[in-house]
Amino acid sequence: QGRGLLLYNGQTVCDDGFSDNSAIAICGLMGYDGFDSWRNGQLFDIQASLEIGLDDVICSSGSWDSCTSTTSHNCAHSEDVHLNCVPEVDMFTIVNEAGEDGQGRGLLLYRGQTVCDDGFSDNTAIAICG
Repeated sequence: QGRGLLLYNGQTVCDDGFSDNSAIAICGLMGYDGFDSWRNGQLFDIQASLEIGLDDVICSSGSWDSCTSTTSHNCAHSEDVHLNCVPEVDMFTIVNEAGEDGQGRGLLLYRGQTVCDDGFSDNTAIAICG
């Protein structure tokens, strides 16, 4: 997981205008599938030695293309953003009866959901399992 103080070019990011859309967009830019939480605060001693580099990160959707921001700020480090990004879930997984890794044998899931057998064939299995 990507968890911790959010930095922009080595500088902190202020929470003014920051939203769930901002978190989704930034986590996506860093290669994550999404986020599960964000908060503000001066939680680490190192923050005091860093400049605040980004403010007013306002996103109308979860895409970075929808975001605006400014490098000038009116913030204190108590407004620094801390972000918890989550990794992309494997598209297909196979689980055993306990819901754990089936090691190639068990129930096929697509993004955590069961897969219907309608139209499923040996070719489908080969495409999924390689």
